[in-house]
Amino acid sequence: MRQFLQKLVIPCLLVISATDSLGDGNSVSVQASEGLWEYTDLITRDGESLPLTGIFLIKENMFLQQSIFKGEPFADQGSMAHAGPYWAGGAGLRLRSNQTLSMDPASDTPLTSAGEMEHDLKVTRDGDELTLQFGGGTSTIQTFKHLDDAKNTQIVTFANGNLALTGEYFILVVGDADSAVTGYGRYEQDGDKLTMTAILWAESDGGTVQNRRDFALSATLLDSTFTLSDGRSFPVISP
Repeated sequence: MRQFLQKLVIPCLLVISATDSLGDGNSVSVQASEGLWEYTDLITRDGESLPLTGIFLIKENMFLQQSIFKGEPFADQGSMAHAGPYWAGGAGLRLRSNQTLSMDPASDTPLTSAGEMEHDLKVTRDGDELTLQFGGGTSTIQTFKHLDDAKNTQIVTFANGNLALTGEYFILVVGDADSAVTGYGRYEQDGDKLTMTAILWAESDGGTVQNRRDFALSATLLDSTFTLSDGRSFPVISP
């Protein structure tokens, strides 16, 4: 799994095409991709399906992604998380992952941060289904189903990651080579208080990885800091 996760964070081309002809290819790619998406599958270039559970947000000029591979025991499964800006260009849509994080509890290097990477993408959108194919259409395929248009999205920026609040969902991607906290789920907000139910959560202190799912937590979001209920705090650069 570690070898495969490392392959996924190597810069590569994604080829994007939209089923609707909306004019300029770059504009079509951005419009087709924007929204909140739920993973349905990941297929390697060799045709092997590696099912995973996760989420992918493309909105407000930022993308956030978090996923954990399906399998048992759950505690041993690898995970991925990415966050960064996107824009029209190249083959249609370009992404720059400022956070490129992978965690593997069974590895001698449980946390890997590949740092900043830029990708050129080509996308296929068919109704509520989205397909991202790496390597110019010759490599890994990731498929999704539409969750939400993500019209009401707030993205909070930290020094090493982001928090997205979109509709009823949150996505958290924070980390570097020393530690990482990633997850997504549903939330309710009352002033600066967030009541959250994590669907998936993966974190690492650099030496170990902890995978969690379906649990409640809370947080406080101020203009200056985002603080989890366990006391961990992340200074806000841009609310």
